[in-house]
Amino acid sequence: MARSIIDKSIVFLASIVAMIVVAVIVMVSALRTDPVEEAVKAERIINVAIIFERNGKPAATELLMYYPGNARAALLDVPSETGLIIKSLNRVDSIDVLYEPGSPKAYLEEIQRLTGATIDWYLLLNESSLSALIDLLDGISVFLPNRVSKVVDDVPVSLPSGFVLLDGQKALVYANYRDPDVTDSELVSKRQALYQAMLRRLVERSAFVMRDDVYPAVQRLFKTNLKQESLKRLLYEFGRLEADRIVLQRLTGAYRSVEGKMLLFPHYDGELVKDIVKQSLNALLNADDTAIAEKVFTLEILNGTSVRGLAQNTAEIFQSFGYEVVSVGNAPSVDVVRTSVVDRYGDRDAATTVANVIRCGIVEEEAIPSASPADFVIILGKDFNGRNCVD
Repeated sequence: MARSIIDKSIVFLASIVAMIVVAVIVMVSALRTDPVEEAVKAERIINVAIIFERNGKPAATELLMYYPGNARAALLDVPSETGLIIKSLNRVDSIDVLYEPGSPKAYLEEIQRLTGATIDWYLLLNESSLSALIDLLDGISVFLPNRVSKVVDDVPVSLPSGFVLLDGQKALVYANYRDPDVTDSELVSKRQALYQAMLRRLVERSAFVMRDDVYPAVQRLFKTNLKQESLKRLLYEFGRLEADRIVLQRLTGAYRSVEGKMLLFPHYDGELVKDIVKQSLNALLNADDTAIAEKVFTLEILNGTSVRGLAQNTAEIFQSFGYEVVSVGNAPSVDVVRTSVVDRYGDRDAATTVANVIRCGIVEEEAIPSASPADFVIILGKDFNGRNCVD
């Protein structure tokens, strides 16, 4: 009888030990779950800040918003000279004063507040690692509207105009060169062209990058808050990215001098930036492939009110959302009551998307006389308050 009781006790204890072991295995497995893999499986928007660091400061920061469900993405450029009230410092300054070399946590937290988007992870490249990555990818192709000449380490470097294949050193020349005659919007386009070219090359060379004898060299080039396995999963996922269809958007605002520094203050106290991000995310999440335009639509904006500068200010809003404004002017009348969008392109859905930017409820299909080649014409009325149409 005593032996039977002992045997049962041993079995009971063994069962408890087995359950504990199983529980521990389950917990360890849960802890090892890859966050990128989870996001991809759940088809959740992935927000990644890609930072190019020069001399300990962010020379370029792009917020990449990627949707695994259709491999589409948007890039939002965040200039380092963006002016904000930095609450932690209790002063107005540029956002890059929060940046610590190689450790962008505080900097990215401020970008999160500015954009309203949660930044999941960051990828950081400095000059040497960016150059090495581009060389590893066998160069990137960009379009140069003008010839570039610069001296690097006492060696003259010249880049011809047109489509050019850049190696690492020449890519740095392209990234660091600033033509004094170009506009701020052209500088943004240049930064985004570099990022888009690099992402395109990562797609084209994805199989090569993922090779066991290559990936360790790639992994060492990035500073990131991702673990090694998660970084590899993210770069693998980027191999699916439709790089040529990335929606390019930018932060717009007004430049003002603060204590000798020229700062870019976002329009409408940053609310426009949040609207841009929201529209980008909504478009990416839409399963319809036409949700994100296959082309950059062109706009003509006409002021149908007596408010001076209304059309030009509205042009900046639409440029922030990635549209190309080809003409700004006055409507035949300054007594237009209701704002409308005229579809000259023949795409009702695209016209409605344009109208939604300013909450305009009137979309007309008939063409109106105009010498402009614009796809859509926006006629601003008295119901437009400078940002949205109101009742």
